[in-house]
Amino acid sequence: MSIFEPLKQKISYKDLIIGIGLGEKKNQNTRIFTTALNFSLKNNVWIYLFGEKNAIGEIKSYQLNNSPHQSKIKLISSIEPEKEMITSLINNKINAIVRGSFKSSKFLKLLKDSLKVKNIYRLALLETANGVQFFYGPVGIDECNNFNEKKKFIEKSLELFEKLKIKPKISILSGGRLTDVGRDKSVDETIDNAENLVKYFRNQKPNIEIFHDQILIENSIKYGANLILAPNGISGNLIYRTLIHLGNGKSYGAVYLDIKYILIDTSRIAPKNELNGALYMASSIFSVEKSKS
Repeated sequence: MSIFEPLKQKISYKDLIIGIGLGEKKNQNTRIFTTALNFSLKNNVWIYLFGEKNAIGEIKSYQLNNSPHQSKIKLISSIEPEKEMITSLINNKINAIVRGSFKSSKFLKLLKDSLKVKNIYRLALLETANGVQFFYGPVGIDECNNFNEKKKFIEKSLELFEKLKIKPKISILSGGRLTDVGRDKSVDETIDNAENLVKYFRNQKPNIEIFHDQILIENSIKYGANLILAPNGISGNLIYRTLIHLGNGKSYGAVYLDIKYILIDTSRIAPKNELNGALYMASSIFSVEKSKS
């Protein structure tokens, strides 16, 4: 099941501007630059790269020696590039941002402070080694750790699905099987949360397919779920890392939910396909939102 390819077809607006963060590692910054260059040439999109003086200097040198194209790449040097990029988004100087190689802890703190939000919700688009794609969350250790946060995460995910015209099929995971109730208090809590989430959404949105697949994540894939919710932030992060870093899976970036701006998250060491996916995700969502405005 492909989700990413149909998303690529939704790009209809040209000359949008996407910002990406550069970090401390030269090799990763070069990967970001080459991916951004190819994307901008293919899609006629401006890419602004935000970084500290050293990172921008290295890219300028690399660009001079390796990029003869007249591309829509702009390099922005800043003492505090994370803040510069977020401020540029808020002030409508750019249309969307991709975290790139900015450190998550600093970037998230600045983002929360700038937008005056308490919680962050990120919905990742992942792919198994066998090519099955699905949206997934939470991916942050401090995300979706209680019933209300999980409920809000699903509600905001459904809003994105509606924008992208994707029919949801939701799988809720918990820490054990139903027959495991009573073995551990924390496991019981995840099972109760999952059962209550299913009841809530079946009552509120009876046309939506939603199931409690217990701890059997393999069933989530087997039965074609396109939105999978892990039991909590820690297990969610571990599942993500196991799939991507050990299981030959892929990530196409993660959408920040419940904010009015377009932000896509990537790993600091994201491979080309994840960076490319994040750029396509940002462009697709911008095009969809622009067409409705």
